[in-house]
Amino acid sequence: MNNLKHLPFFICLAFFSGIALLYFQWPFYEYALMGAFISVPFILWLPKRQLPALLFIVLIASLWMAVQEPAAAMTSIGNYFLLSVFHFSLWTVSEQLKLVAEESKLLKDERELLLQKDEELRALNLQEFVEQALWMLKTNKYQDRTWLMEVVPFASCPLQTQELERAALLSIVRERDLVTSRKGAVYLLVKETGEDSVQPLVKRIEQAMETEHEPARFKITKTAITSVGEMGSLLS
Repeated sequence: MNNLKHLPFFICLAFFSGIALLYFQWPFYEYALMGAFISVPFILWLPKRQLPALLFIVLIASLWMAVQEPAAAMTSIGNYFLLSVFHFSLWTVSEQLKLVAEESKLLKDERELLLQKDEELRALNLQEFVEQALWMLKTNKYQDRTWLMEVVPFASCPLQTQELERAALLSIVRERDLVTSRKGAVYLLVKETGEDSVQPLVKRIEQAMETEHEPARFKITKTAITSVGEMGSLLS
């Protein structure tokens, strides 16, 4: 937003150049004022590369008026100078405001992208998993049984582990359960509740892996734990 720091200067410059045209009232100043007001909507949308063309047109008009009234040649140059200052200042204000609007839109788009990324499914890294597990176990005020589930694919390959990780993420209750992976195995920390126990979770993982009616491609081991220190298979 540093583009705004020069904005007051150019606003004042445009304002006082218009006031100067009214104050001095040089010959043909009415045409200069008319040109200033008519050009405002065009200036607001004028691309940068076309500004010199506009100033050149104003110069030609001023020279034409100077030829019509040789005695007023100097005042025509004065009108041209003030009108050019007005045009340039107004155009600069418009460009800076456009730039600020573009930056604001870019920041908004970046924020939305970050929010979308935050909402995407992803497994926790080991540190995040342990920290959240510690918090989960400490705040287990209803004394729900907590299970550490180790899902090990029979075929040890990264692709199989990724598929299991994705299946686990799609199967858990996101606000409650945790998922991580380490050394080719996928680990879940699950709170067992009356309406949603571990067995239905296993079924959902099988459905997500499309192995519900096929020979299992992975082995699941579950251990009831009450503290992080009991997650030996994960921490070792």
